[in-house]
Amino acid sequence: MSELKKTNLNFLWKSFLKGDDKSFSLIYQQHINGLFLYGSRLCTDRELVRDCMQEVFVDLFLKRKKMSREIVNLKSYLFVSLRNCILKKMEKTRKLDSVVGYDNENSGPFYTEYNFLDKYMELEISNELKKKLHSNINNLPSRQKEIIYLKFEEEMDYPEIAPILKISVESARKLLYRALLTLRKTVDPSISQTLFLLFFKK
Repeated sequence: MSELKKTNLNFLWKSFLKGDDKSFSLIYQQHINGLFLYGSRLCTDRELVRDCMQEVFVDLFLKRKKMSREIVNLKSYLFVSLRNCILKKMEKTRKLDSVVGYDNENSGPFYTEYNFLDKYMELEISNELKKKLHSNINNLPSRQKEIIYLKFEEEMDYPEIAPILKISVESARKLLYRALLTLRKTVDPSISQTLFLLFFKK
């Protein structure tokens, strides 16, 4: 997340803690789409995802004073809470086959178009290569796909990603590094170095 976005979110969070309910509405509006897209990657039942999102924000509103001492990074907290809620509900309904990325490296249905390829690439590459990159990303293990999503689609820093995946910051770095090393082997050697460096600038 950019420093400007972080500053704005911190300002809204502090205003909300002081009793400004309009700030809460703005926090909701800023994150609702990103949370829904992320939740939809974890679970095929979109109504369940919406239910969990509602629970997360209702809890945040009702328990603001208590949570003010617990929350270090609000965006990360929202993603962690949504992920935990989805996993818990899926467990109860015995639909774990629709859930991915909890603590193994197996490939799962965590699928997305990964729009960051268009957003970030300062290289002129063919549509064919972009399709190949999409395909190869989606052939990665679940947790590697998820960290690529969080890092590049949601523009999260490693300290934000680590609690979501329940790993250390260093483990998050290594996980992304392994994923990008694998992807580097799938692209044209003439641009692989530039592509690799571009990813690590973000």
